[in-house]
Amino acid sequence: MRKIKSLLFIVLFAGIPVVLYAQNSTESPYSRYGYGKLSDRALGAQRGMGGIGYGLRNSQTINTLNPAAFSSVDSMTFMMDFGVMAQSAWYEEKQSKSRKSHANLEYVALQFPLSQTLGMGLGFEPFSSVGYNYGRVDSLKQVGGWAQEIYKGTGGFSKVYTSLSYKISPRLSAGINVGYLFGNIINNRQMIPLSGGDYSVRPDTLQTSSFVYEAGVQYVLPAGKNKYWVFGAVFSPPIKLNNTFSKSEFNVNQSGLIQGNSNYYSTKDSVFELPATYGLGVTFNEKDKFTAGIDVQYQAWASAKYYDKTGDLSNRLKINLGGEYIPDSRSNHFLKRIRYRAGLNYSNSYINVSGSGKGYKEYSAGLGLGIPMLDRRSFVNLAFDYTLLNPDAKSYGVFDFVNERYFRLTVSYTFNELWFFKRKVQ
Repeated sequence: MRKIKSLLFIVLFAGIPVVLYAQNSTESPYSRYGYGKLSDRALGAQRGMGGIGYGLRNSQTINTLNPAAFSSVDSMTFMMDFGVMAQSAWYEEKQSKSRKSHANLEYVALQFPLSQTLGMGLGFEPFSSVGYNYGRVDSLKQVGGWAQEIYKGTGGFSKVYTSLSYKISPRLSAGINVGYLFGNIINNRQMIPLSGGDYSVRPDTLQTSSFVYEAGVQYVLPAGKNKYWVFGAVFSPPIKLNNTFSKSEFNVNQSGLIQGNSNYYSTKDSVFELPATYGLGVTFNEKDKFTAGIDVQYQAWASAKYYDKTGDLSNRLKINLGGEYIPDSRSNHFLKRIRYRAGLNYSNSYINVSGSGKGYKEYSAGLGLGIPMLDRRSFVNLAFDYTLLNPDAKSYGVFDFVNERYFRLTVSYTFNELWFFKRKVQ
């Protein structure tokens, strides 16, 4: 039996490279700006609770949002969580409406003890996604008349990471997360004259391979029998990306063949940065019964350099609110052992559309279930989220802001096994 479990672990963890190419799916035109649409770092169980995590500390749940939480793992327990997501999105621009759907394997996370006071985590998660394809007709100097402009983008950034957390005392824990950020973003612009003839193609590519860091603390404050508060804080410093930026331009004839010499430019000197991030959170808990919490995150994007200068991105504030209720975790009645979850969250966008100073506000509401398996340690987690993306303006210049709505289903499996427990009878 242990060999089977070990094999399962190896197969799933070795499958992470497949995930790297299967994720980063979006259809939003806003992903053209900045580093694309930022991904939700919360795992399946947390998404059912509005995405809270800074003050979340639970020995039966992996929490990747605060590295200090990894020391909450039981000293004899190995945990693994992997999730898949399916999403339907509705886009509305003036009189035009469309609907698109996609699904992908989102993340893999591992957690295990190194000692009674030291916990470790490993995993993979997406950082951002780029995926758009839209066009417009305009009078362009480059082609000397009316032309169709087509904008296409693909790619995104992903992260593999390791976390260490030390339980300094029964109440205080601290942790650090070291990640390796990698991937590429390709933005492509085509200008096709309505009169026919050759057309211009201008692809830009940003590629990165950089280390990123995050530190966190959690403090547990008793509040009565089986009741306690958990206060959490997280900080990640501004990071200058190790990147290569390249751009090219070439003409293509009606047969799809490149005409003449293409112009190509590549440099590692262009500065791109990630912002300083500050996070605070608190939860109130009744052991094996109830959890409610709130998180606040602030990202100083306006101070981060993008294409060598600051001010092209906007500071971002995100607020998450949610909780979980368990009727009776020890009951023989199945429905009473289910974990019922709900949550809300709000954020403004970090992007700045075409220098307008405008972006969008994002509102989300969700419900979730934690369904216990027969061993009562492992769970199948279901999270249902409805998100409304409300733009700050209707239009800016030739750009029309798009209203977006999403319905997302996340299904994850939290595998919880006593791998380090020596049984007397096999």
